[in-house]
Amino acid sequence: MSREHFPPDQVERELPDVAAAVEMLGERDPSFLRYVRMRRSAFEQAFGTDHGQCLDKAEKALQLAYARFALRHGSWGGDLHHYHNEDHALEILSDRINYLCEKAGDGQLQPLDWVMLTLFGAMHDLRQREAPNHENMVGSNESASIDEAHRILELAGFDREADEVIFEDLELMIAGSTFNVQPRQNPNIVPAEAAATCGALAPTLVEELNQNNPDWRDDPMLERRVRLTLIASDLDTANVAEPMIKYARSAVRLCKEIEFRCGRDLDTTGSAGAVYGFLTKGQETYFFDLHQFDSPLGNQILGPMKEKNSATVTALTQHIRDTFGEVPGPDITGRMIVDEFMHKASELSGRAATM
Repeated sequence: MSREHFPPDQVERELPDVAAAVEMLGERDPSFLRYVRMRRSAFEQAFGTDHGQCLDKAEKALQLAYARFALRHGSWGGDLHHYHNEDHALEILSDRINYLCEKAGDGQLQPLDWVMLTLFGAMHDLRQREAPNHENMVGSNESASIDEAHRILELAGFDREADEVIFEDLELMIAGSTFNVQPRQNPNIVPAEAAATCGALAPTLVEELNQNNPDWRDDPMLERRVRLTLIASDLDTANVAEPMIKYARSAVRLCKEIEFRCGRDLDTTGSAGAVYGFLTKGQETYFFDLHQFDSPLGNQILGPMKEKNSATVTALTQHIRDTFGEVPGPDITGRMIVDEFMHKASELSGRAATM
């Protein structure tokens, strides 16, 4: 698995340790500290109290990662990404992991699985501003996030040698979440806009492992690592299996991020073409062609929910075409298309949409 390596950035220097992160969380988002305590209680109810030392370290890593994410690309800093921010981490941490664990039942997810999925949820999108390198399988943002995640683990008390399995699990899980490796023929396209050209990297990494180590399934550690990587990829893209109003909101958040990254104003006509394409063909390509649930567990639990959404996604994208034609008119703005998309999604969902 080839990838680049990235040094610390300004946000890492600004929030250098767990103590600084906890202090900032106490000032800006004490609800997250309460969430961490609730997760600890839920874990202990499921698995007992014999994993306290590992949980203590994982909680510290979770707090530092979340605070840095909020400062770097979220609501605390000056580079707000509408999709890749602390809310995306939280929707995985508090909604999707909980749902998966609840539906999986006893025995399918072990204590370390739970810890690793939690660390993944907080750390897989830490960095979003790295220049693409088309020579590597793993995206630059994901590689930078891996390197920072490893530094966070050490700051939280994990040891690279004694806890090697945790470092290597997390590396493969984050690498597998690469979804938008940029096409070589267009090196100037931003990562979010390339999302409609390829799918998740996780299955490709498994194929590479099959080629390089065909007996990997005989190693319980590798078998678990691969299983977690596929589950993590499924959690990252589980919006396709969520209620339609939540799916629509996630599509709009990513759409806004694309326009932000490209320097286009949603309130101008110059954004209409890109917004129209993303909310019609882009959604169809993502939902029907690129996305799949890669793990047996994800497919079992989330697959039927995605299938239930299929007809609604088609109706939603067709409505945008019917409303704006095959090409948006000269007076149409991106904002108008976004608003109509959410209005129709609300109607199809049977309740009012809030954005």
